[in-house]
Amino acid sequence: MSSEKTKCIITSASNKFFPSLINMLGSMEINFPQHPDVYVYDLGLFYTLRKELGSIPWVHVLDIPHFAPHWRACYTWKTYILNNPLADLNFYMDAGCEVLRPLDPLFEKIDNNGYIAVSQGKEVTMKDVTPMSYFKMYELDEKFKDAEIIAAGLFGFKKDSIATTVTQKLYEAGVKGLCLGYSIKDQWKNKGVNKTDVVPDCTIFRHDTTMISVILYKYVPNLIIEPIESFSGSLVGKEYGQYLWNYRLNFSKLKLTNTTLLHKKFSLFASINRIFIKIFLVLKAINRMIKRLP
Repeated sequence: MSSEKTKCIITSASNKFFPSLINMLGSMEINFPQHPDVYVYDLGLFYTLRKELGSIPWVHVLDIPHFAPHWRACYTWKTYILNNPLADLNFYMDAGCEVLRPLDPLFEKIDNNGYIAVSQGKEVTMKDVTPMSYFKMYELDEKFKDAEIIAAGLFGFKKDSIATTVTQKLYEAGVKGLCLGYSIKDQWKNKGVNKTDVVPDCTIFRHDTTMISVILYKYVPNLIIEPIESFSGSLVGKEYGQYLWNYRLNFSKLKLTNTTLLHKKFSLFASINRIFIKIFLVLKAINRMIKRLP
């Protein structure tokens, strides 16, 4: 048996993020041709979208068990994903990413350190996103109040490493409902599947991001934090040393959704889904125009 560690990329998507997911997969084929398999957790995908993903040999679609009554709310589902390694070396990234170059150096860091933690910048700090009750609950030193927060949408973790404690504690927090809630200024988001009566006492509570930040600072001594500029900076391109462009839904078009990037033969489902993507982009453009109206 080969001693080389297995690797995988993990992501998740609903209908809304399917266009950017297809763009991400296309970017991997172009810019990271020796990429490992990709596992996509289904957060609510139309039948045709899921069928296309399942027809790509190196893409695997997974369901998330309803591990808590509130599993769907406020990114609680991510605590399950990050606590379930699918290979020796795992890199989770949200579907709103575009790969700009091979990610092999990231997997090397995951192997060497047990994890990859990515900064969300220094404009917002832990005291802005963390209720004081959480500092007390985790007996987290107050010196971390001014520390930068860590992205939950970009996280690497090694099976059976220091990251195991982090992801287990994160999952336990998710089950307890500690990702739930909206700060007073974000109450306009408090609706639908995310509806909750919890109002955290902080400026901008960030659900899974708040929790992974608290737990990383608590359980990982001398935490190594990757700079945000390598993953979602404004200078987009290989020449700037970026691994990813993390644009979430902030795009006007997607250049890497051509069916030939992911399918060697004609795919009826892919053809149908490209119509869906075109309609999605048109509606997005109309929405931007409406928002610009006086």
